Amino acid sequence: MARFTALFFAIIILIGAAQAAVADVNIRSCALTKAFECSPDDGCQEWTIPEMGLPRFVRVDLKSKTITSLDKDISRTTKIAAVERLERITVLHGVEVRGWSITLGNDSGSFALSASGDDEAFVVFGSCMNP
Repeated sequence: MARFTALFFAIIILIGAAQAAVADVNIRSCALTKAFECSPDDGCQEWTIPEMGLPRFVRVDLKSKTITSLDKDISRTTKIAAVERLERITVLHGVEVRGWSITLGNDSGSFALSASGDDEAFVVFGSCMNP
């Protein structure tokens, strides 16, 4: 019985190690949690993610330079124009209706989006599952 238990745990450890080895460091699954809209006249006001028309979950693919909605109600893919990898963060930039930038915490899994247009700005926070 003790041999079976040891073998069982060894298999579980090996499966976990194999999954970690094949995890793609270029893909992050993220949940958007807080959103703010700001203007020069009204300051910043908090909105829910659905009120902003944003998906609750997104897939960030650094290799193909895309951000894709994982919500079944919102089908949207955004192109990433540039990816800059730093020691503690990865910074993404793009343009779609307005200019935007996303910072991903490499170890923390943090997600921070800022987007701005003509007299408007948006800030969205979230968390990502890192590989």
